Amino acid sequence: MPTPMSATQLLEGTFAGFRPLAERLSALDARLQDAASSETAAIAGRARQLRRKIRDFEPSVTMIGQVKAGKTTLVNALTGWQDLLPADVNPWTSVVTGLHLRTGERRSTGNARFKFFTEDEWTHLVQRGGRMGELAGRAGADDELEKVRAQLEAMRQKSRDRLGQRFELLLGQSHDYDNFDAGLIERYVCLGDDFWEEDASDDQKGRFADITRTADLWFTQPELPVNLCIRDTPGVNDTFMIREQITINALRGSRLCVMVLAATQALTSVDLALIRMISNVASRDVIIFVNRIDELGDPAREVPEIRASIIETLRKHGGPTEAEIIFGCGLWAGQAMDDGIETLAQDSAEALLSWAEAHADPDNPFDSLEEMVWDLSGMQALGKAIAGRIESGAGAQLLQEIEVEIANLDQSRKAAAVVAGTASAAQAGGACRIEPAALIKALDDIEYRTRSHLVSGLIPLQQALGERIENSRRTFVSRATAAVLAHLESYGELEVWTYDPCGLRVLLRSSYQRYVRSVVKHAEESLAAGAAEISSLYQEAFDLGGMQTDIASPPLPQPEPPIVLGQTIALDLRGTWWSRFWRRRKGYQACADDFASLIQSETQPILNRLISENAEPFEQSIIDTLGGFLTAHRKILLDMAGAGTAPADGMDPAAQQANRILSRPAPGVGYSMEAAR
Repeated sequence: MPTPMSATQLLEGTFAGFRPLAERLSALDARLQDAASSETAAIAGRARQLRRKIRDFEPSVTMIGQVKAGKTTLVNALTGWQDLLPADVNPWTSVVTGLHLRTGERRSTGNARFKFFTEDEWTHLVQRGGRMGELAGRAGADDELEKVRAQLEAMRQKSRDRLGQRFELLLGQSHDYDNFDAGLIERYVCLGDDFWEEDASDDQKGRFADITRTADLWFTQPELPVNLCIRDTPGVNDTFMIREQITINALRGSRLCVMVLAATQALTSVDLALIRMISNVASRDVIIFVNRIDELGDPAREVPEIRASIIETLRKHGGPTEAEIIFGCGLWAGQAMDDGIETLAQDSAEALLSWAEAHADPDNPFDSLEEMVWDLSGMQALGKAIAGRIESGAGAQLLQEIEVEIANLDQSRKAAAVVAGTASAAQAGGACRIEPAALIKALDDIEYRTRSHLVSGLIPLQQALGERIENSRRTFVSRATAAVLAHLESYGELEVWTYDPCGLRVLLRSSYQRYVRSVVKHAEESLAAGAAEISSLYQEAFDLGGMQTDIASPPLPQPEPPIVLGQTIALDLRGTWWSRFWRRRKGYQACADDFASLIQSETQPILNRLISENAEPFEQSIIDTLGGFLTAHRKILLDMAGAGTAPADGMDPAAQQANRILSRPAPGVGYSMEAAR
C-alpha cells in the first residue's frame, strides 16, 4: 500500500512552481552579496539595499467572489492552516484578511494586526447609507434610503452595546499582537448567521468584527520557496455595497486575483459586479476557480457545460475570456490534508469518484490516495497557476529591476577599481578630473534637467486623460439621454427602462490605457536621457583608462489596473427604483435632464478616483524610480571622488533650484476633472 502523503508534502508539490523564481532570486542575491563587499561605501550600501528588496519581496494574490463561494476554505487549504480562518463568516462581516506567508525553516504563526474602520467611514456609512444609500438618494428612492439607514443604525447600536464607551475610541485604531490563534481571530471576524443574537457561551467571539476593516496575519511557511501574501476578501453581494468598495481597494494592491465561484451557480447575472471588476484586469492576471464541484450530480458531465457557460457570460459582458478556469473542491483538499477522505459524505464521495474516473491517467499514477484527492481538488492546478502568473508578472518585474541594478553596479565597481588604481596613494580621489564642487553641480544639473523634462511632459498627458474622460462621459450621457427620451415617448414612464453602461466603461478603460502608453513612452525617454548623462559624467569626472561606461536606466514600475471603473453605478441596478424615478418628474424633458444629472453625479467620483488612485500614483512611482536611480549614482560618484555628500546649504542657485524641484509633489496633484472641462 502506498505511504500516505503528509500535508507538508502536498504543499511542497503545490508551491513547486515558485522554485525557478526563488533560484533566480537566490543567484542575484549571491551577486549582490559580492557587491556588498566593495570598498566603495556607496556601492556596498546600494547592494545591501537591493538585497533587502529581494528579501522583502512579497507578491500577492487576492481572492474574490460571492459570500459562501468557499474562498476561505480554499485559503485554509492552500496555506495548510486548517480551521484557522472561519469559513462560515457572517454576511455582515467586511474584513479583508491578509495572510503573509514568509519562508523559513519552521512552521509557525507570527504577528497579527487588526485595523478598524475610521470615524469618517462609519459616519458616511450610517448618515448616507453607504454606497447603496447614495444610489437610492440620487434616484429619489427615499423609502429605500430610510430602510437602509435603519438597518445600518441598528448595526451601529449593536456595536455600541457590545463595545460600550470604547466604541468611538476604537474607530481609526488598530490592535497588534505578537502571536495569534483561531480564538483570537474569532474576536475580529463574525461567525455564523446569528449576528443579531447574543452568544452567552462566548462573549468574545466576534466582539470587534463589525468595526474591523482589515486583518493581517504573518506565518512562517517552510513549504514556500518565496514569500507570498494571500488576501481573503468578503463576498461582494452585500446590501450596502460596502464589500464592493473594500474588494476594489484590495484588488488595487494586488496584480493577481482569483475569482472563486460556486459550481452550482457559477457566474450568473448576480455576479455581474465581479465581472465588472475583473474586466479591468488583464486576462493573464485573472484565475477563475469553480469551487464545490462535489455538489454537482455528475461533475464529469456538467463541468464542460459550466465552463462553456462561464466563457459565454464573460464574453457577453466584456470580461476576461482568456482567463484560466480551474474546477475543484476545497472540501476535498481539506480532507486530503487532514487524512479524512474516508469520512466524506456519500454524495461528495460519489462526485469525487466520478471526477476521478474522468481524469484517470494509467500512465501517470499517483503515489498515494491523498495526492490523488489533492490533485482532483484543484489545489495543485491552482498553486501552479498562481506561481506561473507571479513568475511572469511581479517576479519578472523584480528580476528585471535587480538585473539592471547589478549590471550598473558592476560598471561602477570596475570604474571605482580603475580610479583606486590610478589615484595617488597620498590623496584619496586623486583620479577625479574635476573639483568636488563642480561634480556636485554637474549632478544637480542632471537631476534638474531630467526631472524637469519628466514632470513637464507628464502634466499635459494627465490633462489629456482628463479631457478624453470628460468627452467620453459627455458622449455617453448624450446617447443615454436620447435613449431615455425615445423610450418615454414610446412607452411612457410606467415601463421600466434600462441602459447598459458597459460602453462607458470601455471608453474610459481605453482612455486610461492610451494615457498609460503615452506616459510609458515619455518616461522611458526621460530616464534614458538621464542615464546617458550619468554615463557621460563617469567619463568626464574620472580617468578610466579607456573603459567605457554605459549605465542603463531603471525599468519603469507597472501601473495599477483601473479597478474603480467596475464600481456599481445606478445604471447597473435593476428593480423598482426607475419607475419611481420617472413618476417623480413632471414631463419627459425633466426626466431626461434629471437623468443626465444623476449620471453626472454617479460617474464623477469614479473619474476623480481614476485620476487620484491610478494616474497620479503611477506618475509618482515613476518620479520615485528616477529619484532612486539618480540618488544612487550621485552617492557612488561622490564617493569615488572622495567628496562625500554635499551640504544642503551653500549650494549655488542652480543646485538650490534642483533641490526645490526634488521636494515638489508629483505633477497633477490637485488636478480636478472640473479643470478639464
